[in-house]
Amino acid sequence: MRGELLAIEQFDSLFEVQVLVADWRNDYNTYRPHSALVMLTPAEYANEWAKNNPTRLS
Repeated sequence: MRGELLAIEQFDSLFEVQVLVADWRNDYNTYRPHSALVMLTPAEYANEWAKNNPTRLS
């Protein structure tokens, strides 16, 4: 985040930082594939994991 957003932007207010960080985090976790997750997005990986590891209530 620091290298991709915070180090290259100049912010005028704390609110602007909060909005841009929230947008960046959403993009990073929803749309960007990660090599550590077999090129799936974190959201896709979580969905696949939930399908393959159903929760069992005792």
